Amino acid sequence: MTLLMRALDAAFGHPRGVAGRLGGSIMALGNREQERAAIADAELSSGEIALVVGHGPGVGVALAVTAVSPGGHVIGVDPSAVMRTMAAERCAGAIETGDVELRAGSAENTGCADGSVDAAISVNNVMLWNRCAGFAELHRVLQAGGRLVVTVHRHVLGVEPATLRDEAEAAGFVDVQLTLRERRGNSPAVKLIAFRA
Repeated sequence: MTLLMRALDAAFGHPRGVAGRLGGSIMALGNREQERAAIADAELSSGEIALVVGHGPGVGVALAVTAVSPGGHVIGVDPSAVMRTMAAERCAGAIETGDVELRAGSAENTGCADGSVDAAISVNNVMLWNRCAGFAELHRVLQAGGRLVVTVHRHVLGVEPATLRDEAEAAGFVDVQLTLRERRGNSPAVKLIAFRA
């Protein structure tokens, strides 16, 4: 791995140290529009439980807790201690009231009980998953009728977008919708919306 690739991985792939905090700040700005769109697509409502996978600096967690209030709860899982710290800083008030819980985890290992979540949301991290295991885990934790929203920059996905649909269906998801949305100044956004039967 080249020095540049190691630096990019420390900032964005597996955020850690000072590079991870810098990467998190860039993500908070650069992913904001995509985070808003994903939360809107999840159609969250008051009292629901939302799972934000690979939450990064916590922009999506903050948006989700507003959407499920009052009475809802947001669980954020991320394997990066730096990202959990940044998200905790952003969501300090909601953590204090018990509306947000952040913990170490991933798409493959959320720590959530079977059928305990109304919606699961992932922005710009599906390319880091073991995707088959991740889709299976998210299917397990969603309740019947629960929604899955996955969105990612096309240029970092690494596979054809249709692969995501195939893997989601193989994990048991139904009504899988896959779209590509053109954006100014960035690669298209790949978006997958799916449901647990």
